[in-house]
Amino acid sequence: MSALSILRRPAFGRSILLALTLAAAAAPLATHTAASAGTVTMTARPDFQLPFPCGQQWRLDTWAHSPALDMVKEPNQVGTEGAPFVAAAAGRVVQSFFHSNAGNMIQIDHGGGWFTTGIHLQSRAVGVGAVVSKGQVIGAVGRTGPTSNNHPHLHFEQAFDANGNGTATWGAAGTERVTSVFNGATYGTANNQTFRNVNSCGGGTQPPPAPAKYYVDTFAAAPGYSSPGGTRTGTLNAGTNYVYCKVWGPNVQVGSAYNHWWLKTDLDSGSPWQNQYVSAYYLSRWGNDEAKDNNGVVIRDC
Repeated sequence: MSALSILRRPAFGRSILLALTLAAAAAPLATHTAASAGTVTMTARPDFQLPFPCGQQWRLDTWAHSPALDMVKEPNQVGTEGAPFVAAAAGRVVQSFFHSNAGNMIQIDHGGGWFTTGIHLQSRAVGVGAVVSKGQVIGAVGRTGPTSNNHPHLHFEQAFDANGNGTATWGAAGTERVTSVFNGATYGTANNQTFRNVNSCGGGTQPPPAPAKYYVDTFAAAPGYSSPGGTRTGTLNAGTNYVYCKVWGPNVQVGSAYNHWWLKTDLDSGSPWQNQYVSAYYLSRWGNDEAKDNNGVVIRDC
């Protein structure tokens, strides 16, 4: 569906945090070696779990602030507000206060230059200097701070102290936040990614779940069909759209340009409009028989 129909997306992920580059209030838990002036060698990442008690499933969204993640409880967000927020790994609390934009926030130094930060918390159960263990409850998920859009969720970031000054900046593009890894799986490599039913204490080396939606640009209005090459049902407008997956089907060719892939999506007009198919020929980039999103990620098979 076209980005013009964005009202069908949840509202809580559409704000980008203001710059919140704050220094840690305590000395780093452990040191890491400088490789050259202003840079450090990245150490092994701690074995982070999702910052919730084991046995739960959560939805993760990058929206427009990758690699930061917004988290709500599956399957329907019920139980998000007030849910226990736990330490993703052992460490020492270096920030715990109410920020005018982010609301209640906690940052933990996990050693070796690694930090985690959670904001919009309903409450904080630990103060600066507290030593915490992996899985220990340190607060509760909430909606504090204007950048929460008054929607309960946890905004969470992993960060590495890239300049070696013993702190980690957070909250905006250009800070020291990095792509997150939980239980051995990587999440949030690009904007507009959604991950469903992520286990809080996963199996360690499982591949990351496929995004629920892939965002693509189409160069012209694309006819929609009930099945690849089947009955015409409507139209997908030109512009930025989302698709769910791809299937191989009848070739669509104009001149030397062609594509056998068909993309499952929701149309902008027509009946029925949900879960219909358009040809990947209409993608604005990538070439013949390619089906990738705007970040170059291959769209999964249906």
